[in-house]
Parts: sequence; C-alpha cells; structure tokens
Amino acid sequence: MSMRYSDLVLKLMGAWTDSVSEPGALVHEIWRRTDDAFYSGLGYVMVENDTVFIEHIALTFDDSTGAVSYDVRVPSQNDGGTVAFALTACAGDSMVFENPAHDFPQRIVYALQANGDWIARVSGQGKDGASRGFSYRFKRGAATPTP
Repeated sequence: MSMRYSDLVLKLMGAWTDSVSEPGALVHEIWRRTDDAFYSGLGYVMVENDTVFIEHIALTFDDSTGAVSYDVRVPSQNDGGTVAFALTACAGDSMVFENPAHDFPQRIVYALQANGDWIARVSGQGKDGASRGFSYRFKRGAATPTP
C-alpha cells in the first residue's frame, strides 16, 4: 500500500454531503476506519425524508498481494452482490478504481480538492456503448440520520 494512498484515504474518513449535484436530493457518504486494511462506508441519497438509494462501500487492502479494492454493494443491483474495483492509480490527490468487466460504471475516481472537498466521478460505457458519467462534490459535514 502506497504512502500516498494511506494519506488520501485517511482524509476521506468522516461524513460527507453533496446538496447540489442532484437537484432536490441530498447525497451522503460516511466513511469509517475499521482497521489498518479495511475502511467501511455507506452512501445514500435522501429526497426530503425518503431514502431513494443506498450502497454499502468499502476500501480493502490485501496483505498477500498488496492490492487495494473499492467494493460496492447495492442491494437492488447485481443480485445484491459486491462489485470490486481495483485501485489502478494513486497520484497527486486522486485515487482511480476500475473494473472494465462491470456493466456500469467501469471507473470511479476520488479527487481531493485544495479546499478539502472531494469530487467523486463515476463513469464508463452504458449498455448502449455510449460514454456516460456523473460527479458528486462532497463537502465535510454532518450526515442526516442513516437510513
């Protein structure tokens, strides 16, 4: 595990919100350090008092291979199974995770901004072969109660 990855992932810990990327919605990510090799998180979208999307997220480090993985489980997708994205680049203030075999997305990028915000960019090709993607701008802040 690179020192840069360790530094960046520790800055990701805590509660993050985005109130502008999805009009009428509040997007949350909450990250916690479980141990030196595992960071768990929860992402969810609230519209008024309703949770309209939820995902279980984790960053894991495999001691035997040195591989880092961003793991996502959305209960309503992929038969509720986890999809793993391998860390393919960690340079400057960005972490790039990829899974070219996944239907969408194939790429997730977390980029730390100079002001301490994070931009999370999700991108890839859709089933129709067209490129698509979206971004969230997370600011540190209290999350609304977890769904």
